[in-house]
Amino acid sequence: MRHRSASHNFARHPAHRRAMMRNIVMNLFKHGRIRTTVQKAKAAKPLAEKLITLGKKGTVHDRHTALRELGSTTAAKAAVRVLFGELSQRFASRNGGYTRILHLPRTIRQATVDLPRTKGIKRSKLYGTRLRDNSDLAIFELCEAEIVKPQRKQRKARSKKPKDKPVPAKAEPVAAAPAEQQPVEEKKAE
Repeated sequence: MRHRSASHNFARHPAHRRAMMRNIVMNLFKHGRIRTTVQKAKAAKPLAEKLITLGKKGTVHDRHTALRELGSTTAAKAAVRVLFGELSQRFASRNGGYTRILHLPRTIRQATVDLPRTKGIKRSKLYGTRLRDNSDLAIFELCEAEIVKPQRKQRKARSKKPKDKPVPAKAEPVAAAPAEQQPVEEKKAE
């Protein structure tokens, strides 16, 4: 009987395991949906749920706690911004269950849904196992709607002023008119 096995080891040292979980959760917050193994998704789910709950509270202390959990990298700071901005509003009325794990079918024949045929998504990403070790894959995603970034106010395009200058017809050059001379009064010397 193996005691003190509260978490998955993934054959990694604790620092490597912690970094892997941080990366999975940060990518989940960034993209809204990631493809990973079932075991990694199950291990990362409690961390993601805990961080979203912190984001819903929204205090400064909770923001520092989230940064401590995710590390103090630039990517972590961006993930915390998303967490306390978009995701906290998105899950405001939901009490838990912010993420879900969808097991991918092993073969295309087992796929019960019609897989998308778009240029942006490779169909092979939506089914199958990983080639090198044949591990089962899953889609780890946030519930509710997709992440929609708020649109920035668009700058008004500078409108070019129409050139309404009339084009003069070819006119003869006007000679400079002599300036009218004003009579100069001469003062008589007394």
